[in-house]
Amino acid sequence: MHPAWSVVFFTVLSGTGYGFMALFALTDVFALGGPVGQQELLAAVAIAAVLITVGLMSSAGHLANPRNAWRSFARFRTSWLSREAVLAVLFYPVALFYVGPYFLLGLEHNAVTVFFAGLTAVLALATVAATGMIYACVRAIREWSQGLTPVNYLLIGLGLGAAVLAAVRGFFGADPAPAAAMGVGLLGGAAVTKTAWYLWNRRPGSSSKSTALGLSSGPVRLVDGGHTAGNFLTWEFQYPLPEGRAQFYRGVALVVTFALPIAALSAVALGAGVLWAYVAAAVAVLGALIERWLVFAEARHTVRLYYHEARL
Repeated sequence: MHPAWSVVFFTVLSGTGYGFMALFALTDVFALGGPVGQQELLAAVAIAAVLITVGLMSSAGHLANPRNAWRSFARFRTSWLSREAVLAVLFYPVALFYVGPYFLLGLEHNAVTVFFAGLTAVLALATVAATGMIYACVRAIREWSQGLTPVNYLLIGLGLGAAVLAAVRGFFGADPAPAAAMGVGLLGGAAVTKTAWYLWNRRPGSSSKSTALGLSSGPVRLVDGGHTAGNFLTWEFQYPLPEGRAQFYRGVALVVTFALPIAALSAVALGAGVLWAYVAAAVAVLGALIERWLVFAEARHTVRLYYHEARL
């Protein structure tokens, strides 16, 4: 697949924002690392809102006609894209009900704010899961059509959110160690599932020109491509990424997205300065951009069978 940067930024930024807000709401309710002050709450909400909103807005850059974006809400019962859109919109008022009483009424935690904090976390996670399911249900792309796809989206989003949370907690004088420990666990789990995802995709596929045409006997070979120049299918569903270069990028993604941030967050969890939390957050987001770009660049649509691929 041609890796559109608008979608790469959308999935990484919004996933980070939702993961951060989900973990922050739980941190606020349970006072992990100390109570959350009003300034920290305001900063956290602003950071999450910017990440989520910029991510959602960047997703419109991949639409042929962005004015038709409203149609994504029309198929909630059957479309994961529609579910994602509805959940993303519902998140805003629910999050406002969570933080509003602090700013408008000066209230402390009560049953209502705790309920909306939990609902905010649930909606954030559900939105990221719906994003992952958009790609997992695309049967024409073998690399995506598996259960690890939404799991990776969730764990990476939460891991990035935990890294940002550790940085925010430390910046406002709270103890960043609990958030850093969560980040180590979440990014560690994401590294395991991502490695499993890479290994699963190395298995030989079962799709061929024969299966694409529904023929059960005899090999099928392409005699004439039917065109003398590139077209939409070759531009959008094919990307020239040699296997050697792909392997290099996979290694870079695993190191930058997981290994380096885990090392930095481990230092924070053991009492190192908050500077390492800033480093972990910045490096993890950069690595996630590489990882997500590779998700699209490595995706091989079955339409390639009608051009030059022998098997997918």
